[in-house]
Amino acid sequence: MISHAHVAGVVASYLAAHPDEAGRLAPLSAALATEGDIVSRKTFVPGHVTASAVVLDPAGRMLHIRHNVFNKWLQPGGHLEPTDISLRAAAQREVEEETGIPAALLTLADDLPCDIGVHAIAANPRRAEDAHHHFDVRYRFTTIADPHTRVQADEVHGIAWLPPDEVELDFRAKVRGWAR
Repeated sequence: MISHAHVAGVVASYLAAHPDEAGRLAPLSAALATEGDIVSRKTFVPGHVTASAVVLDPAGRMLHIRHNVFNKWLQPGGHLEPTDISLRAAAQREVEEETGIPAALLTLADDLPCDIGVHAIAANPRRAEDAHHHFDVRYRFTTIADPHTRVQADEVHGIAWLPPDEVELDFRAKVRGWAR
């Protein structure tokens, strides 16, 4: 299980490398300053940590899934599971679950996350979930050309390799630099 201390350490290392992002990540830093269970998907005030993967193929295209709930193209990712040993491992697990690409075909670009996003999530009365934030820790990977994929139908209804400019991303400038 991923600990509060693990998340705090990853975020501190990320902010040491990207001090200009401290203001944007202030809600995450504030949440980490408490003893709240920030890794539990049932923590809604202010939110909880998720993990995702930016996967680039040799042509610089980025792997995306068409998410069933949000109905938009996103990078593979999601909630942390009790069996995850690290945020990076959680991101790799999500790639395999949602797209079928095994961790063995993913090469980690850097031990540090490539980005941390803060996303407002609307309340979902059907699931008894209050409005909250996802603090999405993103890791960058490369993979082989055209790996075999399969859709995880209960969460995903499409998989595509898209140039970074074709998808609305809150970290597009970073992705453009990596895809070169």
